[in-house]
Amino acid sequence: MAQHVPLSVSTRAARGTAQNRRLRKAGRVPGVLYQPGGDSLSFDADEYEVRWLIRRGGIRSAVVDLTIDSDSPRTVLFKTWDSDPVRDEIIHLDLQEVDLTVEVEADVPVILVGTPLGVREGGILDQTTLTVRVRALPDALPRSIEFDVTDVGLGSSVHAGDLVVPDGCTIVTEAEHGIASVMVTRAALAADEKELEEEAEGAEAEDGDSGESAESEGE
Repeated sequence: MAQHVPLSVSTRAARGTAQNRRLRKAGRVPGVLYQPGGDSLSFDADEYEVRWLIRRGGIRSAVVDLTIDSDSPRTVLFKTWDSDPVRDEIIHLDLQEVDLTVEVEADVPVILVGTPLGVREGGILDQTTLTVRVRALPDALPRSIEFDVTDVGLGSSVHAGDLVVPDGCTIVTEAEHGIASVMVTRAALAADEKELEEEAEGAEAEDGDSGESAESEGE
């Protein structure tokens, strides 16, 4: 289920590229809080704290208790964020204020568990979708969705419709949307071809033995 995490921020009066650059130099992340009714509020937050929250995993579906300038906490969700991969920094953050009694949608990570049968047979597991869209009350959002891939064979796929979510949650992503598949590698294909050849050779040998036995009986 969704976990509440605290985050304290400060109101940001000044805006613009130059001001945002100064904030980042000081270790602060500029952000925007989107409120019900279309209003918004600019703020800045500690970059280290924001980066830690994002890296802990499942932050897109975590309920954040946001404190602005020591006011009473507001209930928000992480909406989007921008990062600098070179400097390994969060450079902007968008939050969405929510009502705990109203359903919301959030992207929830899909975690594959186990070693697929197809991988044990020489294939490769390829996860093409890392998150699915889930609708639920904020407190009911799962931190992640696990799926056991142990029985997934070569050439088989996992779709959004195969995932199971807790009661009160609905997967919005189309049921046919692919999550992962076990791909046939050249090595696995070569092994299958070799096995077929050996079976064919064995069948030919049996046919030859049967023919010789029949000739012997005729004599």
